Amino acid sequence: MARTRSRLAPTALVAALAFLAAAPAAAAGKLVEETVDVPRATRVPLSITFEKSTIFAVESQNDPKPEDVEEARTKDPNDKTWVLLRFAYRNDGWTRQKVKIRALLLDEAGGVLADVGRSTKLGKQKTEDTVTVPMKVGTVDWGRAARMKLLVTFLD
Repeated sequence: MARTRSRLAPTALVAALAFLAAAPAAAAGKLVEETVDVPRATRVPLSITFEKSTIFAVESQNDPKPEDVEEARTKDPNDKTWVLLRFAYRNDGWTRQKVKIRALLLDEAGGVLADVGRSTKLGKQKTEDTVTVPMKVGTVDWGRAARMKLLVTFLD
């Protein structure tokens, strides 16, 4: 009996390692990238979809107006503003969908002016709801921003 166990131990170890190595691959989600205009005055449409969940728009709130940017440029170039990025989503599934949203504010040359990320869950059976991601950005940088890159990871 002891010999049988000692002969099977390496096989069991290999099987266990193979199972553990496959586990992270099974838990991997889907990464969706999209680069859009900076959502200043209007809602910007998105097409970020995974299974029954869709993030279909982004808009900004509390964003600095052009006169705020100019005032910051002349009086305090280090002034910061909390801009709220509000993502509109739909989830037709019967379960909540885990997501990680990362937003990068880019200048004309592709340089990163601000970067923020947040993990959250999209509610089940929602025809339309929102997720808010606060982004701390330099007031002057908001005026220089040309594009916004969104990286959304749908997690299992």
